[in-house]
Amino acid sequence: MRMVTFKKLMLTIAIAMSSMFVIAQESTNEAPSQKNNFYISGDLGLGILNGDFNKLKLDMNGHLGVGYKFDNYIGLKANVGYGSFNGGYENHNLEQLNYLEANLNLTLDLTNIILGYNPDRKFSAIPHIGIGQLQYRINLTNTDGSTYFKEGYSKDSNVNKGGINGRKNIATIPMGLELNYKVNPQWNVYLDFTTNYTDSDLIDGLKPGDHHNDWFYSINLGANYVLNNKIHDIFKSTDEFCNYWYLTFDGGATLLFADNNFYLSTMRSNFSIGAGFDFRNYYRIYAKLGKGSYNGNGRVPEFNFEMGDANFLNASLNLSADVIGLIFGEKEDRKVTLYPHVGIGQTQFRATNYFMTEDNTEVVHVGYNNNDDNNNRGDGINGRKTAFTFPVGVELTYDYNETTEFYADVTNNYTNTDLMDCLTDGYNYDVYSTINVGLRYKFNRLCGLNSKDENVTAEDIKQAVKEAVAQQQAEEAAAEEEAKSSYITPEELKQAVKDAIEEYEASKPKQESVLSPATVINNNYSDISFPKNGAQKVKTQTNIDALNRASNQVTDGSAVNRIIVEGYASPEGNNAYNERLAQKRAEEAVEIIKKELGEIETERIEITNKGADWEGLMNAIAASDIENSEEIIDEIKNSSNREETLKDLMEQYPQIKQLLPQLRRASVVITTIK
Repeated sequence: MRMVTFKKLMLTIAIAMSSMFVIAQESTNEAPSQKNNFYISGDLGLGILNGDFNKLKLDMNGHLGVGYKFDNYIGLKANVGYGSFNGGYENHNLEQLNYLEANLNLTLDLTNIILGYNPDRKFSAIPHIGIGQLQYRINLTNTDGSTYFKEGYSKDSNVNKGGINGRKNIATIPMGLELNYKVNPQWNVYLDFTTNYTDSDLIDGLKPGDHHNDWFYSINLGANYVLNNKIHDIFKSTDEFCNYWYLTFDGGATLLFADNNFYLSTMRSNFSIGAGFDFRNYYRIYAKLGKGSYNGNGRVPEFNFEMGDANFLNASLNLSADVIGLIFGEKEDRKVTLYPHVGIGQTQFRATNYFMTEDNTEVVHVGYNNNDDNNNRGDGINGRKTAFTFPVGVELTYDYNETTEFYADVTNNYTNTDLMDCLTDGYNYDVYSTINVGLRYKFNRLCGLNSKDENVTAEDIKQAVKEAVAQQQAEEAAAEEEAKSSYITPEELKQAVKDAIEEYEASKPKQESVLSPATVINNNYSDISFPKNGAQKVKTQTNIDALNRASNQVTDGSAVNRIIVEGYASPEGNNAYNERLAQKRAEEAVEIIKKELGEIETERIEITNKGADWEGLMNAIAASDIENSEEIIDEIKNSSNREETLKDLMEQYPQIKQLLPQLRRASVVITTIK
């Protein structure tokens, strides 16, 4: 693999990370409608093998696939396919060369990432990358009809390679772009361009050739059909999502699994730095750069060996998911979770090995920047040997606070080389494992709302807004007319606070008053909303009329006399955690007010921690159109474990989840005097 391959890998990582940054920026504007669904696909097209042919020729191939779209941006797709290769040889005849293939791919809707989600959009560009397997058979003859190279046939036991009917197995990395046209909500047609890297130079039957490894390309026309959208939510999606960037640093031990012996004493050190993007609460895409060393010794039939200096550089792009959250749903007070991860990457290594026989010791070098006879120089940095890697592992994460996580990670890096131990004719491809502990710093947290309406159009959204406004106005009018209601509405609560303040001002002795007859008292009321599990104001927060009014009054000469702030949390989750979260939200609300109005004396600010807002939840349920609302409220009131009761009720009545965001707030009363 040449140096240009390493540069391409770095460019791929940069493009992928910049695409995730666009997703983050999109979430600051308008929360898109989340759409999850299964689909099936099929395609036919032409393929070409880029091997050591004298003349390239096209041949047919086709695929069947099934995919799952997690939301408007990311998905997974599995394909199985069959095809043939063709080519011209100078001194040979190709009798047969066909293959079976299977792969699993990550897909990203690049159009939605760059332009934002639009349910009415017809065209989209969807790049994809994955891992897979190719099982092929080839029969190459000489011009006189005798066999030159034959592989992958079950009848020839000496060349049976373990695949279906004895086919030869090799690994592939498919990378490509799908251009998609939406015919209607169920049907899409697409044109797909895919390049497949393989870890073999024998698909064409010629080795060694000018190409280090054989590649093959395909261009296919196909269609996919979206299955019934009612089966879309196989995972525990939430009404809110939060995205954030993060940086990582970790270090630990490295162990090489090659033709050497494996002992704890052969462990060496490594470290890595990384940057990633956490999106939709559960998914992460991240890039890592690292450096490390490794060691080992052992015995093969001909000699003993002992490794000297051996080290590596690596770079990888990885995808991971919070499996605990996906299986059991998001929980605000969960501290520990698991992130399995898989990726692609490159390692650049150099090593020295001492091969010892009874007569002498031979020193062999790999990956050094010289052309000595005992050195196998590579194409990487300073002559290092290069290899593709497939990092697969799992990370155990502890969430320390809103900005910091600690983690322990175990990763196996599967390579396509047998040279890391300097044994060119060893028995296995080499694998090296890293066992690391690290720190993650999270920043630029941005939150939004998910909508799971199916086949939503722009007109649907406008109509839904009109209906929601009309319904809210009707509910407010009904609440005002309900004189004997047993529940306190938010408007009544604000009025009670207003009356209490005015009563307090009126009860002051006249001799203590410094107000003139012309004094004007203004009470400004507002709710500042916060995201789930967060104490940062929602970016789309528009309920700041009270702050604006108070700011204008101060500008016009009024003075801030008193500020009352009450912090709340939605009641799902641990009570102690909700207490802390409500306090943080109240304190953050005070900081927001200070930024708007300037510094305010501490004695004029009153902060109250209300904790979980059970009363607000029951009021919201009573004012909603949820069936059996009275029974739901009674069940909550009479429960000895409200948290578990609420969890069960939300499973039975999913509409309750839609009432929770309004409870994650800080209620503010700002009194100004002029």
